[in-house]
Amino acid sequence: MPFTLKIATRDFHPADHISFDISHPPPNNKAFESSTTISNPLNPSETVTIPIWPAHCVQGTPGAEMIPEIDISKVDRIIDKGRDKSMEMFSPFSDAIGNKSDAASFDLAAYLKEHGVGRIFAVGLAGEYCVRCTAVDAKKEGFEVLIVEEGVKSIDEGEKGWEAAKKEFEAKGIKVGMKISKEYEKKGGDYENEAGSKNEPSKGAPEAKSEEEKKDESKGSDEKKEDKADKPKANSGKKATGKKAETKAKAPKKEKKVPTEGTRKSSRIGGKRSAPEDEDTKEEKAPAKKAKAAKK
Repeated sequence: MPFTLKIATRDFHPADHISFDISHPPPNNKAFESSTTISNPLNPSETVTIPIWPAHCVQGTPGAEMIPEIDISKVDRIIDKGRDKSMEMFSPFSDAIGNKSDAASFDLAAYLKEHGVGRIFAVGLAGEYCVRCTAVDAKKEGFEVLIVEEGVKSIDEGEKGWEAAKKEFEAKGIKVGMKISKEYEKKGGDYENEAGSKNEPSKGAPEAKSEEEKKDESKGSDEKKEDKADKPKANSGKKATGKKAETKAKAPKKEKKVPTEGTRKSSRIGGKRSAPEDEDTKEEKAPAKKAKAAKK
């Protein structure tokens, strides 16, 4: 899909980061079980509780590098977050308290807006922490946010983890879909959600059509005109010769016949619509067939 920008985020922690189990004495140092409290440096009375993790993504180690499965040659920029040892940072937009600081390597919101980005597709891990906080912060910054669930992995997939995050997304107008449909990739249209229905994200101003698309439309229009010109017209009471009727400079206007309900069906294939004969057209051809039978 032709995204304007592709941004990768990664934790880039000091070896003594406050969220690491090795940074705390027992018994309050059990990864995934223990927690600790951090204060807002701008307002010490404001605090937040964060979970304790095993040491991870330490600066200067292989654990802080992007995994080889991600082709970083296709990534426009990588943002490092969590660089402040005394502050947790799940989102690349702001820290766990909600402040913007040099704990992130650059201001992501400003960078995206400078490039005219208005819609964000989010994937990654962990779903109920980094993905959740990134999506919520992006929404606060004024972006439309869509989470592609097949690209998300959570620590807790249950009601207290990812399912709770999805309820928060719904309340805040953040869309969650299983995947980007093929139609969306081609047209920027449908976004499939987990129930199989489709959400229509706002498209903003329509994109200019490419020269190739204009040629295809022109070619399709010419083919339709040729098809109409080549079609033999059946006259009531006269035997059809089977020869193509010569085109006249100006064809007489025909009275448009509105089909009754149930007489016309249509199918859309590749954006074009083909219309089978309705009952009125069949009635026009019927006298020609009767005249031919009478002559014989």
